[in-house]
Amino acid sequence: MLTVGSLFAGIGGFDLGFERAGMRVAWHSEIEPFACAVLNKHWPEVQNHGDIRFIRADAVEPVDVLCGGFPCQDISVAGKGAGIDGARSGLWSEYARLVRSLKPGWVVAENVPALRTRGYDRVADDLEGAGYTVQAFVVGADDLGAPHRRKRVWIIAYSDAVRQQQQRVGGLFDGERAA
Repeated sequence: MLTVGSLFAGIGGFDLGFERAGMRVAWHSEIEPFACAVLNKHWPEVQNHGDIRFIRADAVEPVDVLCGGFPCQDISVAGKGAGIDGARSGLWSEYARLVRSLKPGWVVAENVPALRTRGYDRVADDLEGAGYTVQAFVVGADDLGAPHRRKRVWIIAYSDAVRQQQQRVGGLFDGERAA
């Protein structure tokens, strides 16, 4: 069973989805009081490590998947345009630090579409520099049948180690076809 570390966990949207896919949420990182209360209600056995800035890799359970929607306020077109280095969205650097130190097999991140011009290059460079292959997609709620538009950039990255393991067992990557 794959394990998940959830950064910027909010009320557990990623966590619920990964759990329903058969994975186990190992830990959360969330600071907003209401969201923390919701996480505690639905995952009372899962530790919330709080502020991402103070999480050390040696203090959390290693995970297979590190996920989270890092703050978008400085990236969003509704914000002041500070971008990926803004006070809130700049927390991406902490996310990247944990990717480098925890070395999960998979990274799943989410943000607003404006990330494409206000920081995606930095996100991709950080992940690629840490040994990951990165793919990004824009998918909206309306693309999945919801009655409203809410486009999001979804970033999926897998480590070189995952790629090598999958190639050994016949996994499919980059258009490879099973014989």
